Amino acid sequence: MKTRIKKYIGDKTFYKMALAIIIPVVVQQLILSIAGYTDNLMISSYSQTAYAGVSTANRFMFLMNFFWIGLASGIAVFVAQYFGAKDKKRITATIQLSLIVAVLFGILSTFMIYYIGPLVIKLFIPGTGIEELKAYNHGVDYIRLIAIGGIIMLLNFMVSTIYRSLGKPKIPMYAGIVGIIVNIILNFILIFGLFGLTPMGAKGAAIATVISKVVELLILLYVALFHDKEKYIRRIFKSFEIDLPLFKLYFKKATPILLNEILWALGVQILARLITGGHYDWLRAFNYSQNVTDLFFIYFGGIATGTAILVGAALGEGDFEKARNYANKLIGIAVMASAIALIFLISLSPALLLILTPIDAVYWSAYHLILVTSVFAVLYGYNAVIYFILRAGGDSLRAFFLDQLPTYFVGIPLTYLLHEMEYKWQLGLILIFAATRIIDVVKVVFSTYFYKKETWVQNLTILTPSLNASVAGVGEEA
Repeated sequence: MKTRIKKYIGDKTFYKMALAIIIPVVVQQLILSIAGYTDNLMISSYSQTAYAGVSTANRFMFLMNFFWIGLASGIAVFVAQYFGAKDKKRITATIQLSLIVAVLFGILSTFMIYYIGPLVIKLFIPGTGIEELKAYNHGVDYIRLIAIGGIIMLLNFMVSTIYRSLGKPKIPMYAGIVGIIVNIILNFILIFGLFGLTPMGAKGAAIATVISKVVELLILLYVALFHDKEKYIRRIFKSFEIDLPLFKLYFKKATPILLNEILWALGVQILARLITGGHYDWLRAFNYSQNVTDLFFIYFGGIATGTAILVGAALGEGDFEKARNYANKLIGIAVMASAIALIFLISLSPALLLILTPIDAVYWSAYHLILVTSVFAVLYGYNAVIYFILRAGGDSLRAFFLDQLPTYFVGIPLTYLLHEMEYKWQLGLILIFAATRIIDVVKVVFSTYFYKKETWVQNLTILTPSLNASVAGVGEEA
């Protein structure tokens, strides 16, 4: 038993190496989560109906974020493995491909946010009462201004992902911190109308978000152009390196990842709609609980990045035993981090909820939802890291099955049944939400099976011919 557990525990050298990658991403995610929490606090202080509208609008932006994550994650798989193989020209080619993808899909994203976003808000706020109509209008005002930044946001995702895959997570961390500070300052000014400006509420929050993303992207590009020793961004303008094998392999491996992210985020929103059942107070409680739990699951971004770099680079080197060893240790980190998150979630969430809403029926509903989430935190962490391992090895098809089959064939049908029968069975919000967590239990079976199959243990770099037979080592942290 001790031997089985020991393989998931790393030594001092491993933790030092892994945490050097994970911590900068976690810090950025923590600050981003705190900034998001601050945004919600400011909006709720301005108006509870504005908060309901903006938080509901962000349900559609949640879906868009995972669409962008899917596009960027496909790029990350290749950059990480080419980084391990020290193939500079292939890295340059992949970056060129990523920017083309970002511009094309960024334009598409703008139209989707502007035209589809309001329809999604209406699904969650279908009522015709005065409060519901006000909340809906605030949400539409917010999301149509956010649409302006579609291309900027996707470019941010791409460039940040490339930096992390090259083992340089501190650069997007610093850029993200500056962007978040700008966002918070502008939120205070625009939402509440400081310095003689007219209070803009939800519109002000949207404008602040877009401007902060512009600032963040400018910092990333400035560093890439003038301070990156490898000068990857400069190289993309010298010659066109993309060829048909890379193009075909990217879309072969990235398409399941992209579909997975979209379907996962869509499944989350379908579940949220079925769970809340069109009840305005249920929706408020659900949104409050999500705002709080998001603060405690920040480590997943760091685990994802650490997996992409450590496991991906080892596979790119062709050192499969090292990749297996790293994967086991990362599972250990994820489980430990989930257990720690569970403790903090239970102990701190009552105070955090109190900042957003007074103690009433909605408050207690939100707190009970948080308690249910905490029960399944460790299972969620275990499933998530194995998903990242499968993806790092290019086994995007099984990663797709791991995420989607339990959601669409177990979770959604079960929740739909409970949603339809709620009026008869009187289950209430908490029991319906708890029933949906069977998804995490089912995923444990899938994730363990797929991980042990080891179909993720593959070197993708040998599937495309190298563009440079011999290259120097890929650079240090800029």
